Amino acid sequence: MNQNHFSRREFLKTGGSSLVGALLLQSVGTKVFAAETATPFGNVRFAVISDMHLDIKGKNGMKMSAASTTCLEKTVAELNRETDLRFVLVAGDLLLDGEVENLKIVKGLLDTLTMPYYVVCGNHDFIPPNPEKHRKDFHYLTVEEFYQSFQGHGYENSKRPYYAHEIVPGLRVIGLDACLPHDPKKWGGILPKEQLAWLDRQLTDHADQLNLIFMHHNFIRWSADEMKGGPKQWFCIDNDEEARKLLTKHAKAAPVVISGHRHIGLDHKEINGVNYFIVPSLNSYPMRYSLFTISHQSLAWKTEMVSVPETVHLEARENLLNAGWWRPTQFKERVFNNDTAVLDFYQNDAMRLGKIEL
Repeated sequence: MNQNHFSRREFLKTGGSSLVGALLLQSVGTKVFAAETATPFGNVRFAVISDMHLDIKGKNGMKMSAASTTCLEKTVAELNRETDLRFVLVAGDLLLDGEVENLKIVKGLLDTLTMPYYVVCGNHDFIPPNPEKHRKDFHYLTVEEFYQSFQGHGYENSKRPYYAHEIVPGLRVIGLDACLPHDPKKWGGILPKEQLAWLDRQLTDHADQLNLIFMHHNFIRWSADEMKGGPKQWFCIDNDEEARKLLTKHAKAAPVVISGHRHIGLDHKEINGVNYFIVPSLNSYPMRYSLFTISHQSLAWKTEMVSVPETVHLEARENLLNAGWWRPTQFKERVFNNDTAVLDFYQNDAMRLGKIEL
């Protein structure tokens, strides 16, 4: 007999009230208990910006370097006009390649935000280990100098590249760092053992709160090219399975994880109770930023286009289509159907607006 089907006699045998209780538990699962153990909080609005790759001397390509300062300037102005925005997450790759001169412009613009902002480091935010990438007339930051530059914006005097901060009672932000600043060949990442152990303790000690995690690199792979051994495998951390196992263990305490790095439109995937999000780049097509509203029960979002002229967006789109490495392997050739598939993958317009229950 189907376990969801009961005859009238079986209904009377089991007792109506018992059956109703059983079906209620089955229909909502363990989430029926989540609100009882979590510290409730009302709606909190926040924004996420990522991968602006600011470059004061650059040229437009797949990364729109010549437009990068304007993109960040316009986005900061838009965020300052938003209503009830509590904070902004900056999900890494603020700079083209760790330049001091570019940092000064980025920091100056971010400091004009009228709400707190929190930063995590990306793989382009420190001096390139490969000296061939060093440009004349630029000076370069060490990764430690990057952390120091954003003291008070997540990073504290502990000098650790990861941190936790309470936004309101019941809601905390956790910033993580998987960068490999001394590897001359690899732009991927690994979450070190000590950072995973720290995260485990944080989520255990604050299991009654919602811990919003963000990191530059991804915990999951968004396309076939990102599978291990693939040409884009380093958009995801090497030890993704180990990290996801830990997050699954703490899914009630940390149901939302946000990353940048991949340069595609916002996407979402739920795995074992954890909702993984990828957010778009300000600096490459589709040139968007993201707005979220979170409570202890739900998360809603929308993505907005950076408010630069249409000609800039069209140039960015054409530059993406001409950037062979960035095209999915199966759509390498520039023909109409392939171009359409590439744009569908990068724009992901179906996910520009959405909501999930937590």
